[in-house]
Amino acid sequence: MANRLRQNIVALTILQAANMLLPLATIPYLLRVLRPEHFGAYIFAQAIIGYLVLLTDYGFNWSSTAHVARVQNDRYAVSKIFWATQGAKALIAVVCLAMLLLAALFVARLRELLPVLLATYPVVIGTVLFPQWLFQGLEQMTLTTVSMLSARLLLLPLTFVLVHSPADTWIASLISSMSVVAAGLVASFLIVKDRMIVAMVPGKAEILETLRDGWHTFISTAAISLYTTTNTVVLGFIAGDAAVGFFGVADKIRNLAQAPLVPVANAVYPRVTALFSEDSAQAFALVRKMFYLAVSSMLLASVALWGGAELILRIAMGSGYEPAVIVLKWMAPMPLLIGLSGVFGVQLMLPLGMKKKVSEILIVAGLFNLAILVPLVWFYGAQGAAMSALATEFLVTASMALHLIKCKVPAFQTRVRTDEI
Repeated sequence: MANRLRQNIVALTILQAANMLLPLATIPYLLRVLRPEHFGAYIFAQAIIGYLVLLTDYGFNWSSTAHVARVQNDRYAVSKIFWATQGAKALIAVVCLAMLLLAALFVARLRELLPVLLATYPVVIGTVLFPQWLFQGLEQMTLTTVSMLSARLLLLPLTFVLVHSPADTWIASLISSMSVVAAGLVASFLIVKDRMIVAMVPGKAEILETLRDGWHTFISTAAISLYTTTNTVVLGFIAGDAAVGFFGVADKIRNLAQAPLVPVANAVYPRVTALFSEDSAQAFALVRKMFYLAVSSMLLASVALWGGAELILRIAMGSGYEPAVIVLKWMAPMPLLIGLSGVFGVQLMLPLGMKKKVSEILIVAGLFNLAILVPLVWFYGAQGAAMSALATEFLVTASMALHLIKCKVPAFQTRVRTDEI
């Protein structure tokens, strides 16, 4: 088990390194070619389609992952989960396309960007095709790395070949979204090749049960979007594409800074979930290691963002993006807060059956963000969106920590008694 965990961490670390390095090859190029306004449109379209991806994922990356992790040695049981989940995702994706076209008919802002939005929509198709939750639940994250990395490397050169001016914004969006589709096709090939599942047709009852089971995790991820994706969307409607460009640049850099922790967290989650049903003491020991890693690495990342914001933007983005410096400074503490909430919420509360409480915390945080977001964006633009995101992340982290303390979860004791859980 320990060897498998190490292999998964290595595989996802390689993928995360690629996810950090490959954008460094294309994003600075896009920033210079598209300029702030059209780069903002590129980011705005990704945010709108992000809602549809959220609907299609429906929290399966957590709920179905947990189910697969518990029956990972039973091929038939895994197959039932696979087809029910994929059936649910396919149905949602069809509904999402209809919603997008309908919204474009009634909202002028979306109608203006419809070519870019349609070019970005294949991300939803790729989300259906690529079953990250299956690989994660089976603790075979090497397949995730092979699928994603091969697809990204295959399509990377097209950005430089086909994108030459702001008029090519839709092409840049299509190239980015098709990389997810390509990854899904590679993943499907690997699943068939390795005979990971058996063919079967999911019944209506199984699909509905999968949707019911994933409801709380869907609400949690939907609530998260109220203070992540929504910030970009509201900013786009109120302050325009240029402001979205400044916010988007800072947010991508912030994501890069916290990216090193992601592969470890994704690899640890199914292992922790399985351990809590076998040996709670080992599970808590693994969570403690994750906590110490999150604090040390993300504190360093946050300090680096705060101190190096101006230098990072000047080197990576060139002229024209100076307003993004203060935005990045406001976002600087977020990697630390997100690292902590990831440990509290994902590695502890979800495996311990506190899905409903996680949902409640995230819903409250999302509503809090909406309450302060509009006035902050109205008066401060991109900087206001960053301020709102920071305040909300603090609320999430503090609420989760307080709930764990209230429930006396012995997560950080060096010795854990099973009768305390």
